[in-house]
Amino acid sequence: MSEERRSWTSQGYAWILFGLTGLFVLRVIGQGIQAWHPVAFLPSFEHWHSGAFPYPLLLTFQLVIVGWCLWVVWSLMRGLMVPSRKVGKTLLWLGGFYGMVMLIRLVVGLTIAPDHVWFGARLPTVFHFVLATFLWVYGRCHLSQYSPNTSIPKKELG
Repeated sequence: MSEERRSWTSQGYAWILFGLTGLFVLRVIGQGIQAWHPVAFLPSFEHWHSGAFPYPLLLTFQLVIVGWCLWVVWSLMRGLMVPSRKVGKTLLWLGGFYGMVMLIRLVVGLTIAPDHVWFGARLPTVFHFVLATFLWVYGRCHLSQYSPNTSIPKKELG
């Protein structure tokens, strides 16, 4: 695959991943607003928070995730990703497994355990689907760009 074709494809994937990152950032901002300065037009804090972690710890995890997602997007936009079949397959598997666990969570929460604090937390589950999709799309990016002759990009971080 030519470098020009791979670069265009990387940027296409980067825009999709940027959109998914943006959705997750909106979730982090929405929950933060409801934690510190609640507004009537957003769901209450309790709808955003399943209680699995204390909010300060959850926010720390969320910010690390946002940072990693932005780094992935940046590296794709700059053409710095080294496609890896192993990484691609791993990300596809993780994204698929994560998505299936969240699907089970959603179905159980909608049917047999709607009042359970974790299963009944629909809004967090939706955004877990966003993160699972991010992993899956990033995995597809690796696999679509991989060729046995792929070498480390020549571009510098400059």
